[in-house]
Amino acid sequence: MERRHETDRRSGQDRRQQEQGPPTSFEQRRTIEARQPELTELELSDEELKALGFTPPTQPIQPT
Repeated sequence: MERRHETDRRSGQDRRQQEQGPPTSFEQRRTIEARQPELTELELSDEELKALGFTPPTQPIQPT
């Protein structure tokens, strides 16, 4: 395991797993960070896709 620098204030715990309200002014981030989205790929049958409103193309697309 990599040793942390003394300037690293992170605890290593994920606070998103617990509902504790917004951080105090002492704990707020100093810079803006982009959020990392979580993606899950779903395998859906043709019937499930139709139920969600997706319809197959009526004619195959011809390359130009």
